[in-house]
Amino acid sequence: MLALIAPIKNRLQALAPLAAWQVRTNTEDADRAALPMADVRCIGAGVSSQRAGAVVVEPQWTVVLVLRRGGTASAELDAALQAVIGALHGWQPGQHGGRGWEPLALQRISEPILADEGLVGYELTFSTQALYRGQE
Repeated sequence: MLALIAPIKNRLQALAPLAAWQVRTNTEDADRAALPMADVRCIGAGVSSQRAGAVVVEPQWTVVLVLRRGGTASAELDAALQAVIGALHGWQPGQHGGRGWEPLALQRISEPILADEGLVGYELTFSTQALYRGQE
């Protein structure tokens, strides 16, 4: 399921509203203090169905958008939210990691807990599904 991290990051990096943002993942070495930033990560996965010899795994992907508070923060966040939703909701990643992935679906948007009072952001959570084969 982590094979999706690069395609998601690449898709976000191509968005004009995120051109000045650092788009990074939780698995790469990056300057974690650079702002504004869009952080991509898989936060876990559920199993939506099981059958003999196979399971359908449903990973959840988050994109956390963070920037400094200020006069333009609301407009910048709104443009970033719109761009991320437009790029990922309904997008079918295709074949990655040896399996075909279903289209991503937006599950929720929430405000993350940020340690720095001078920051503001939102977390978008998307899910997708793919079949994993086990022993038969």
